[in-house]
Amino acid sequence: MPAFSYAQAAVLAVLVAVAAVYDVRERRIPNWLCLAGFAAAFAVNLGWDLARGAGLALSVYLALFLIRAMGGGDLKLMVAAGALAGPSRWLLIFCLASILGGIVALAMIAMRRRLPGTLENIVVILGRLARGRAPHEGRPDLDVRTGAGLRLPHGVPIAVGTWLALAAAGVR
Repeated sequence: MPAFSYAQAAVLAVLVAVAAVYDVRERRIPNWLCLAGFAAAFAVNLGWDLARGAGLALSVYLALFLIRAMGGGDLKLMVAAGALAGPSRWLLIFCLASILGGIVALAMIAMRRRLPGTLENIVVILGRLARGRAPHEGRPDLDVRTGAGLRLPHGVPIAVGTWLALAAAGVR
């Protein structure tokens, strides 16, 4: 895996840090921030690497957004990160952010003693997806937009996953 350039690393590190702060404070990631990150990608990562990274991030996160498992800010942030990082490095960011997000989610479930309800929700989600139905229909607690269920500020695992990816891949 190629190392990040200094410009890519700097923009990515700042982008995800600001996004994490906004997500914790306001439970949203602002459009202007994602747009700025995507615009910066054109300055530091031109060519097919930009397009493939953004396209990969869009294809993964759009599916999660459409079933309302992920917010629009998370989608736009990861598309900007994909444009900045390129496909192989974005895949590393995605894997690390997913693992960290899962760990934080498990901790939240345990602290709030929500394991039985969470297991029931997983069965409902998988069953509805298998039948081609939206998991959130009739279940506001399964729709990230309603705030009725447990919500994780995903900008934080994205930020930490990005910083770990920067450390793992290195900077040149």
